[in-house]
Order: sequence, then C-alpha cells, then structure tokens
Amino acid sequence: MNKKWMKPVTFLLLAGVIGGSGLAASHTKVAHAETEVGKPFAAASELKMDKNYYVIDQKSTDVTGDKVADTVYLLGIKEKQDDIFASNMNIVVQDGKTKAYSKTELGDLGGYEGTLTLVDFTGDHVADAFVKTATGGSGGIYEHVIATFADKQSKVIFGEDENEGIKYEGTFVDGFKVEGKGKHLDKSLTFDVSANKDLYVAAKLYDQAGKLVANKEDLSVYSYPFSALTPIDMDGNGTFELVGEQRVVGINNADTVSHINSVWGFGADGKWNPWEVEYSTFLIKHPGEAIQTQIGK
Repeated sequence: MNKKWMKPVTFLLLAGVIGGSGLAASHTKVAHAETEVGKPFAAASELKMDKNYYVIDQKSTDVTGDKVADTVYLLGIKEKQDDIFASNMNIVVQDGKTKAYSKTELGDLGGYEGTLTLVDFTGDHVADAFVKTATGGSGGIYEHVIATFADKQSKVIFGEDENEGIKYEGTFVDGFKVEGKGKHLDKSLTFDVSANKDLYVAAKLYDQAGKLVANKEDLSVYSYPFSALTPIDMDGNGTFELVGEQRVVGINNADTVSHINSVWGFGADGKWNPWEVEYSTFLIKHPGEAIQTQIGK
C-alpha cells in the first residue's frame, strides 16, 4: 500500500543531538534599509542575495545579547510577490547597535505561511528565533527551525532531525492492535485500533476475528513530524519550552491511529529533552476519507 507522504519520517520531537553544524553566517555593514513584510528585501543586493528574496516576517528584540534591540528578518525566495510559497528561507539579523547585517542559511527550508517568533529557549535571557512554515503536503506537516545569535554567533539548535519528534515506528499485530517504539521512550508503545475495525476488515488487513491477513509489507505504522509545535513558557520562568503534536498513521495517509502530544525543554547538555509525552486512543472513529481512499484503490 502506498503511504501518502513526501519523505520517510524519523519522529520524536527534538532528536537527542542538536543541529550543531549551525548556520553559515557572514557579517556585512550596509546602509540601513527599511523593508516591509511582503516586500522585496531592500538590502538583498548589498548582501549578494538573490533579488527575489522577500520579507516573509519581521520582528525586533535583542537576539545578540548586547541589550540593544535587533531587527530579525525571515526571508524567502518567491517568483512573484503575491506567491504564497517561499523557498530557500533565510534569517538575516541587523545588529541594533552597529547596523551590520548577519546573513544565515537554513538549508533547503521552504514552505507556506512562514512565521517568526523571538523568545528565549536556552535560558540565557537572550531571545532566539523560532521559524515555522507549512510544507503544504496532505499530512499536515510543518517544518520548524530554532536559531540562536547570542554573542553574535549564529547556530541552529532545532532542525530537521528534531522536527521528527517522537519518531514512532510500529506494526499492526493480531487483535486490532499496533505495537512499536519511539525515540526517547524507554518502553514499547501499544495502540488499540479496534475503533477502526470496519475499515481494516474492508481493507482486508484483518478478518472479523482480528487475525491479520495482509502481507507483511502492508503492516507498517509510523508517525509524521510535528503538525503543531508551539513555544510556551510552561513554568513561568521566562524560558520557553515546545509543546507539540504528531500524528501516527496506519494503512494510508488518512488513517490516523493515534496522536502523540509532547513537551520539550532545552537542557544544559545542549539537547532537547522530553518533559511529558502522552498519546490518544480512539474509542469511536468514523472511517471517513480513509475507507474511501482504500476502497477506491
């Protein structure tokens, strides 16, 4: 059966190793150029950037740690100004004191409805940049990046690996159940999927008694990266954590078997660690699109 998703997942919010490679930064002092959200980035030519870089979002606060507010731009390449998709997203910081620009690279990050949030995740009392953008795929997946700029040094501390969250990988087993494991979990995780019994019998995954009848290759279950990830100061100390939700899918992209919710904090070890992890079990579930997708194959 075809899993309808763009690429394989590795899940578990905040994989253990943070993106230590950081961002490629270059510092250039150019004349201050005001730029509005939605408009071409005024300093693109001076920074030797593509002329089609547009300002996706813009915020101001101290991100370098010198107590002076800086201007932070989330930029992306668009073919036309009114396009809703932006590729090659980039963060540019204009130092509030020196007016110098620091250009950073976010790899191949691109998407829709990009947003920028500036809050402290590391506990150093200096704001970091949190970028969120929708992939536009049917899985409802968002890409997230967090970069720090303290002491005028840029570094990615949350990237693609971390965005895979509680990477869950499992399989259907007899009895209308799913068994598997996720990163950062010290025990296996079993889902009761009997609420989907009618769907799975119609799809010839199980017989009426709950015995598996499908081929082994049709039995895999896995989680998607975050469909929601929100900065929240859970304990009110000024340092923000991440609260996320991931979807676990079964026979096709529309077959949600569970949601995994988790809370993550950035530790002194430079890693994101789960504070809380919980999952849901359906007691009643309308098959909806999932069964229509299956029957229409």
